Amino acid sequence: MTDYYSILSRAVASLESNTAQARAELFERARNLLIDRIEREPGRWTNEAALAEVANFDAATDRIEAEAARRRSSESIGRHPRQPRADDRTPPPHDVAPVESKRGIGRVAAFSAVGLLGVLLVGLAIYAFSGRPTTSSQTAATTAPGGGVVAKAPEAKKAVSSRPSLDGDDLEPGVDGGSTDAGLPYYLRRQAVYYRTVYSPGMIVVDRSQRFLYLVQPQSRALRYGIGVGGECDISAGLYRIKSKSQQWPEWSPSPDLLKRRTYPPKVAGGPGNPLGAYALYFESNLPGIHGTNAPKSIGQAPTLGCFRLVNDDVVDLEKRIAIGTGVVVLN
Repeated sequence: MTDYYSILSRAVASLESNTAQARAELFERARNLLIDRIEREPGRWTNEAALAEVANFDAATDRIEAEAARRRSSESIGRHPRQPRADDRTPPPHDVAPVESKRGIGRVAAFSAVGLLGVLLVGLAIYAFSGRPTTSSQTAATTAPGGGVVAKAPEAKKAVSSRPSLDGDDLEPGVDGGSTDAGLPYYLRRQAVYYRTVYSPGMIVVDRSQRFLYLVQPQSRALRYGIGVGGECDISAGLYRIKSKSQQWPEWSPSPDLLKRRTYPPKVAGGPGNPLGAYALYFESNLPGIHGTNAPKSIGQAPTLGCFRLVNDDVVDLEKRIAIGTGVVVLN
């Protein structure tokens, strides 16, 4: 397969300002170049090979971000950053499942490797040295989705709690951890991805094991959101529908099961610190199956409260894109 790690590392080294934001924009640009290249050569790519190639790209971006995080950590405590080893990094989840047999994929990917290398090297070199993306026609799904969408909360006093943190970087009800994806790994941030599926555009697919929610788009695309899967989420695999939406910033009350484990406030008003976040989307069972959170750092983990949680900016973006009756496929 193509060595995206080497390509992207050289492009990152050429950036005028090597910040997390600059790297994210570079990776998004490169990913779009890759997807466009695959779509322009359908005869060269099987479905499995295309998915594996995109997964290979995502693994490279995650490795670069993990190395950057380790360097920042080392520098912050006055140590010289060590060179990362391939065996001490844990690859994060991806939207593409591993393929059982890679012999056919290897042949197809090798056949197209020269073309992919040329396109990415030229495109990224222009981007890195100019400080802005090269001009090209892009569909709405390939540009950063939901730009400018911000979850604005009503004025409220932030509660302070001395109780220990809950599972999976969860926060106590009433404690506001923010509404943005700042600090989350690149792969858990809202983004357009290559996604072939049998489900129709407009449907939601929740992959609870990979910690992703997909809003299916036309032309083998999707908007992918990182999620956390709460301990109260006893939803089995199957097809559901969005029965209703809450008002913005709904109030939260603990379930009877939660109260059996420990004490909680009887009610938390809507606003900062509310475990349901900016919106709650209810399934037929009246369970808030998809909702925001007061603990954005719990995305990608298995926290205690709620069900399928998104950062508040993401649940605001998703709520605007879907209607009552939208189908939701839950995968285990």
